[in-house]
Amino acid sequence: MRYQYKFREQEEERIKINFPKYPVLILTCMDPRIDIHRIFQLKTGDVFVLRNAGNTHTLDTMRAILLAIANYNVKIIIVLGHLNCGMTKISLSDLRLKLPSKFLSRLTSDYSNLYSELKKFFKPFSNEIQNILEQIKRLETIKDLYPEIEITGMLYDIETGWIFKYKEINDLSIPENFFKRYKGKIEEKIQQLIQFKEEGNKEKELSEELFEEINVDDRKKVEEFDIENNQNIKVQKPFLNEDTGILIKMPKVQVPTIYIPKLKIYKPNLKGMGK
Repeated sequence: MRYQYKFREQEEERIKINFPKYPVLILTCMDPRIDIHRIFQLKTGDVFVLRNAGNTHTLDTMRAILLAIANYNVKIIIVLGHLNCGMTKISLSDLRLKLPSKFLSRLTSDYSNLYSELKKFFKPFSNEIQNILEQIKRLETIKDLYPEIEITGMLYDIETGWIFKYKEINDLSIPENFFKRYKGKIEEKIQQLIQFKEEGNKEKELSEELFEEINVDDRKKVEEFDIENNQNIKVQKPFLNEDTGILIKMPKVQVPTIYIPKLKIYKPNLKGMGK
């Protein structure tokens, strides 16, 4: 009852907000430890969120993405992976024993090819960072249809709560000296947080973090489209950061209490990456 009461209370506010509020779609993992709205300080209705095992590109995600672009004017796609993903720990041998034989027989009639079919169906991977880069590459086909779409990737560290942006992911994708690189990245973020607190920057926009490397054509002219009436409607211009060129106005970040996490380093499984 408490939820329904608050839902009705906020009805007027929800009616005033166009859906979605920002032209963003996030493809992330189904892992329940990933709370998109808390991580990026978003509200219900702000962005589209797609979830599946391992934030993987599939025909169904393509179906949802194309609908979001065509009907809701989505311009930005973010593949958000995370460290310590369960998809790196899947044993196809164990999985085979746990699955109903009825499903296995539907998957393939040739049991000599069963493990290959299981791998193709469940799409396990050995390295979370490499998987993000692979999914971005697979999603690039969307740009053939919609060249204006921006596709990027981010990595979430469940142990520390930090988000690594695309450039940092590329740096961490190199297997050599992973521990040193990762520890260095964490230390950099801690220093940024300390500086943020010391400066008392209470007006910092989340968009500077979330969309720092994203470029959108015609940044100073933004229109939201009323799908139902098929008419352009005037809206307040979004926040434009002169340094980063970000056009999307995101919720303001409240200054957090400083928490210095222990540098407990989790190393992704690097099998299959080569040197």
